[in-house]
Amino acid sequence: MEKSLETPKVEAQPQVDVKEITDNARKEEVARIKEISAIGSKHNCSDMAEKSIGAGESVAVFRGKVLDHIGNAKPLEQKDIGLSEKESRDYSIVRAIKAMSTGDWSDATLEREASDEVARKTGRTPRGIFVPSDVRWQRDLISGATADGGALVATNLLAGSFIEALRARMVVKQAGALFLSGLVGDVAIPGQNAVNSASWVAENAAVSEVNPTYRQVTMAPKTLGTFTDISRHLMHQSTPAIETIVRNDIIKSLSLEVDKKAIQGDGTSNTPTGILSTSGIGSVAIGTNGGAGTWAKVVETWKEVATDNADMGALGWITSPLQISRFMSTAKVSSSDSVMIMNDQVNLMGYKVNSTTNSPDNLTKGTSSGDCSALIFGNYNDLIIGEWGNLDINVDPYTNSSKGGTRIIGLYDVDVAVRHAESFAAIKDLNA
Repeated sequence: MEKSLETPKVEAQPQVDVKEITDNARKEEVARIKEISAIGSKHNCSDMAEKSIGAGESVAVFRGKVLDHIGNAKPLEQKDIGLSEKESRDYSIVRAIKAMSTGDWSDATLEREASDEVARKTGRTPRGIFVPSDVRWQRDLISGATADGGALVATNLLAGSFIEALRARMVVKQAGALFLSGLVGDVAIPGQNAVNSASWVAENAAVSEVNPTYRQVTMAPKTLGTFTDISRHLMHQSTPAIETIVRNDIIKSLSLEVDKKAIQGDGTSNTPTGILSTSGIGSVAIGTNGGAGTWAKVVETWKEVATDNADMGALGWITSPLQISRFMSTAKVSSSDSVMIMNDQVNLMGYKVNSTTNSPDNLTKGTSSGDCSALIFGNYNDLIIGEWGNLDINVDPYTNSSKGGTRIIGLYDVDVAVRHAESFAAIKDLNA
C-alpha cells in the first residue's frame, strides 16, 4: 500500500519591518554625526570630527580624542535632552517619586519622558528613573523630628530663612578640574610619555633614532550611592518646597563626596583614586615624623611641578583651613620676620589657594599618627572627573511602608583620573 504524501507545515515567520529598522538606524547615525560635528566645532576640531564620522566612531570615543588633543581645555559639552526653559522649571523630582510610589504617571509625564530620553541617548536602563540634571542626595527628612525635617512643617515658618547644614567647601571644579560628561563605556585616553628629542649631527651622518613611548589613562564607572527617607506628612506639609530642599541637598552631598575622593581617594573598595594617592606625583617630605611647613618646602613643592615642564594651565594649591592657619602664623624666613608664609587666606607664591576640609588633616608619618595635613600644588586641568549617564533614582516601597514613608535611593556613576602625574606635587606630613 502506498503511503500518502503530506505537505510539511511551514511555520509562519515573524515579519521584519525593514523600513522601521532602516529608519531607526538612519536617525541614530544622523544624531551621531550631528553631535560629533557640534563637539568638533565647539573645540576647533572640525577636521578630527570629519575623520571620526568617516571612521564610524562613537561619540564617547570622539570625546576622548578631543580631550587628549586639547589637553587643558574646558569640559566637553554633553548635549542635553532638549528640555525647554519652562520644562526645566516644571520638572519635579518629588512628583516623579510619588509616581514611582503609586505607579500612576498621569501627573508625571514630563519626568517619565525625560527619563526615557536619557535612557535612549545613553543606551542604559535605569533602576527607577534617570534625572536629566546633576541631582544628588543624602539626608533623612522626617516630619516628626525638628533636626530631620520637622522644622519644615509650617508653624509661622520663615521659608526664606531655611537653615542649611554646614558642609565642606567644594574646590576641585573651581580649581580647574576637567569634567567629562555623557560617558557610556569604559574610557581609555591615549597619552604620550615622552616627546621626541633632536640631536646635532655631522654632515652625511645619520640622526639617532628616538622612539617615544605611549600609555593610556583609563577610567571606569564607580557607583556612588545614597538614600533619603521622606515621611508621608512631610511630602504634603513642607512649606519651603520639599522639591528645592531635596534637590539642593542631593547636589551638595554627592558633589562633596566626589570632591573628597578627587583629592584623597585611595582607589580601594570601588572608589576613585585621587591626587594624593596617584603614583608618580611629586613628593616633598618635611621629616621622619613630619613637622612644620617652611617657605623652602613650599618653593620645593612648586619646583617639583615646574621642573617636569608641567607648570601651565590651571595652577593652584589645595589644602585645609587648619594648614592655612599654620602658614598665616609662621614667619617666612626667620622668627623675627614680620612677613608670614601666607599673609592672606587665598594666596601662596602668587597662586590661588583653595581651602577645604576635604583636604585631609589626619594623615600619618612616622610617630605622628593621624595628625598630619596635606598641601597640593598642580595644574588642575589635568584632573579629570568622568561622569556616566545621569543620576538614577529608585523608590524603595518596603522599608518604610508601615509608616507610610518613602525611601528614595540614588545611584551615580563617576570616576577620577590624573592625565599627567607630573602635573601635581604634594606635602603629606605637615603637623605644626
